[in-house]
Amino acid sequence: MNLGYDTTQFQSVSNIKIPDLFYRRYKSGIETIDDLFGEGVLPGSAITMTAPAGCGKTTFLLQMLEGLSKQGYETAYASGEESAVQLAFTCNRITVKSVKVANETDIDTLCDAMKQFDVLVVDSFQALTSTKKMNRAELERHAVSRLTRAAKDTECTVFFVMHLYKDGKLKGSTIVPHTVDVNMEIAVEGEFEDGLRKIHFSKNRFGALNEVVLSLGHAGYDFGNPVKINDSDKAPSKKNRKQTEFEAILDMKEPPHISIDRVMEKLNCDYNTAYNRLRELVLNNKLEKFGKGKTSIYKHTTTTAV
Repeated sequence: MNLGYDTTQFQSVSNIKIPDLFYRRYKSGIETIDDLFGEGVLPGSAITMTAPAGCGKTTFLLQMLEGLSKQGYETAYASGEESAVQLAFTCNRITVKSVKVANETDIDTLCDAMKQFDVLVVDSFQALTSTKKMNRAELERHAVSRLTRAAKDTECTVFFVMHLYKDGKLKGSTIVPHTVDVNMEIAVEGEFEDGLRKIHFSKNRFGALNEVVLSLGHAGYDFGNPVKINDSDKAPSKKNRKQTEFEAILDMKEPPHISIDRVMEKLNCDYNTAYNRLRELVLNNKLEKFGKGKTSIYKHTTTTAV
């Protein structure tokens, strides 16, 4: 597909034919995601996904790929940092069943694989390798050039997962965000443990800089219920959210006994959040704890108010 990258002669825009590609979109069937991208993902585009560690990059991308797979698109997740078994375990937790996964970092191999897929996630860009001898800066330039060009040639959209240092700076050079079509970011909204994430664009060559706030829990993102931020553009307070979670736990009926697993399912949260909520309720004499570790059970005391 010729997108005019080799055109050096100035010419009138009225004489330039716009490919049908620009009017097509890969739709996931998940309204929140499709709206975020402006009616879907543009075929052949190159997109970065950047966020601090543990913010939900992998979860978001896997759920998006699953939605695309259900719409009939071929999707894949190539990781240089997690084994196929680890990815499968994550997929099982968030009910992702149709995405193909592999441990692959070789640039040429990934370019060739793009001929088979409509959307490919590369996790992470910093983990990419090549059989050619070159320093890190040369490798980054080679990788972004080869993979973005392959995306245009095959109409396979490619997502690059990007890592940050602890101070928030991007690992490696800035050539990647400058070269790609779209830069996506995930940021913590409010307190980290509240599970609220703001997904937003800092660059989008094909649409608006949209954003959405979503709740992230043990089972993944809740795409069906985007979070509405109040007028001051601040997330719901940590205190109010915790109070709601305390009340939800205390409303749980017995039998069966209250357990960490039941609380994780009830609150759609991770293990640590469930454990901490139960621990605070025990310390405040709202629940009694029996046993140790993950097999502990909890029972109501005579006190019912938090």
